[in-house]
Amino acid sequence: MPTIFRNHIRAMPGVLLSFTLAAGLLLSIILTAIAFLQPRYAERLVAVDGQVRMLDAGGQVAAGPARSLTLKGAPHVMRASDLIPEPDIIESYDQQREFFARQDAFARWLREPGSGEALTPSATLPFEYWLQLLIGFAIFVVSAWIWALRPRALPNRLFGIAGLGVWLSAITAALYSTRWLALPKPLFLLLANINGLGATTYGVAMICLFLVYPVRLMPARILLMVPLVFGGWYGLGLFDRLGAPANEVPLITAVEMLLILLAVVAQFVCSRKNPLQRAAIRWVGVSTLIGSGLFICTVIVPVLLGTEPLIDQSYGFAFFLIVHLGVALGLRRAALFQSEQWAIALFRAVSFGLLLIGVDIALITVLGSLSGAAVLTLLLVLPFFYLPWRGFVQRWLFGNSRIEDLLEEVAHIVLVGDTGERARKWRGVFGTAFLPLQIEDAPPGLSGDVVIAEEGMVLLLPAAIDCPAMRLRYKNRGTRLFQGRDRQLAMRLIDLASSLQRQQEAFRQGVRSERSRISRDLHDDLAARLMSGLTLDDPDALKLVLRSSLAEVRSIVTVEEGSAGDLGNILADSRAEAAERLEAAGMELDWPLVDISGEAGPQQQKALTSILREIVTNMIRHSGGTRLSVGARLDNGRLYIVATDNGQRFDGTLKLGNGLRNMRARLAAIGGYFDFEADAGCGFRVSIAVPVAQ
Repeated sequence: MPTIFRNHIRAMPGVLLSFTLAAGLLLSIILTAIAFLQPRYAERLVAVDGQVRMLDAGGQVAAGPARSLTLKGAPHVMRASDLIPEPDIIESYDQQREFFARQDAFARWLREPGSGEALTPSATLPFEYWLQLLIGFAIFVVSAWIWALRPRALPNRLFGIAGLGVWLSAITAALYSTRWLALPKPLFLLLANINGLGATTYGVAMICLFLVYPVRLMPARILLMVPLVFGGWYGLGLFDRLGAPANEVPLITAVEMLLILLAVVAQFVCSRKNPLQRAAIRWVGVSTLIGSGLFICTVIVPVLLGTEPLIDQSYGFAFFLIVHLGVALGLRRAALFQSEQWAIALFRAVSFGLLLIGVDIALITVLGSLSGAAVLTLLLVLPFFYLPWRGFVQRWLFGNSRIEDLLEEVAHIVLVGDTGERARKWRGVFGTAFLPLQIEDAPPGLSGDVVIAEEGMVLLLPAAIDCPAMRLRYKNRGTRLFQGRDRQLAMRLIDLASSLQRQQEAFRQGVRSERSRISRDLHDDLAARLMSGLTLDDPDALKLVLRSSLAEVRSIVTVEEGSAGDLGNILADSRAEAAERLEAAGMELDWPLVDISGEAGPQQQKALTSILREIVTNMIRHSGGTRLSVGARLDNGRLYIVATDNGQRFDGTLKLGNGLRNMRARLAAIGGYFDFEADAGCGFRVSIAVPVAQ
């Protein structure tokens, strides 16, 4: 059971990351507590022209010679070398031993009560301390996060070790480089040695990382030589066997950085024919080249040349943050270290947000240190340079959706009638969007979603707008991998095309429906009126029929719809019209008057009158009978009508004509019911039900 529990814990990235971060946070708290325990005052000691001067609480430099001459009880006259932040820049071992001895003496003196000058105790730590602590912890978090995702993968382990090394180097340097004057020699030596160990560990881990990832360049036995060589080098430095302090950690770091850069270049060369490997090395490699190169040029090279670093060491650690942010961006751009997609999305949002915030804070800081005229000038110039640059960087890092350029082309494709031509143009859209090396038909059975396959080298597209499914290979002519944004772009294009096709089909359906309506109205209404006019001999009556026919034509064309009508009046008008037409044809109408109250909407009214008119027309033209019987009743919100003739022409076979089809279509459109019955030699029976409002 314990073994199973341990394996379960190891398989949970969140648990591993939580334990690791808790340990890192605890160590950071311990070091911060040690820093607060050291004597610290509001007055600051600074080196000016080779002498030590004191800044008062207001930041003013005291006049006269070095203030150390007036610090009562001090064991030594303070020198500018007592304030150097990094003991590795001291020229010789003898000077370094003297430096630590003076530090120890000053530290004991600062702790002695009741002697010396009265200074103002400070309860805060300087900005440089927090900067190094936060940068180191941020690097540690990134490294621990990547390691926790796949703790047994060698690249993840190496990157985790590298981050641990930078973090140890940063937090120890934060303590001794921001001391007020001195630290006890044992503590100072311990912190300096841990700092050197962390820097060496970082270099060893990064060299090994780029020797195995993404392309394995060296066998395992060569990898073992890297920690042995640099570990031995660092060990000799602990015993002062390298001639000078500059030959220890500064030279070790310089050589390691150079080897890291060479390994990155080798990875670029070896991965040039593999898009997956090239995508993996692109962001990590470029960020490593930038971060390491800047650190070498601004910190390491000046120390090796015997001069002070170009920038303060506390700011130099920010260059290592560039490397780790590059890894985070690499995770966003490719399947780096085969990490989980949810982790990539989470860290992408956090890292990019921090990047923008950092740049904006830097700009605000710069603007705050300038004069009013300079600030006004920058505010006028900034929108024309910084904002476009910021947008360009965002598009470069995260890609730029080109859907706006493809909208018109997609709209044209949907309108193409020929299926083959449409499929060809549909392929062209995705060829323009992603520039793949290959576009081929996908195998059958593909799901209806866009899928990224083969670790980003393939994008599978489902069938859409009557075009077959496709498989896209090797984005950007084989130089990029398909990413989540590409999947989203493809889905948007497919959704757009499908939506346009649905709208076009709805338009066509509307046209067909309107044509069908006009056809029904012409057949049921206009034809019935014109046919009744054929039986008239009176010119005035014929003119009246023709006028009503023209009015019916205008009604059909303009689709005039009035308000709801009284159901009793509608039935009375239809009854009168039917009686007139049947009488003109020599037939009888049996339609008893029934008191029916209710209302029929415009559509129900149109359907009811047209159907009753068509029933009379069919009686006159096809039945051969002499009498039409109609019965109507209202029940539970529906008007039921049954019309029966005594025709003799039905021979037992029935072929649905336009009239019967139109009646069924009209009632189906308003939620009504239609049925008919007929037997050979007997009459024809039509039953309808129309929904009305009571």
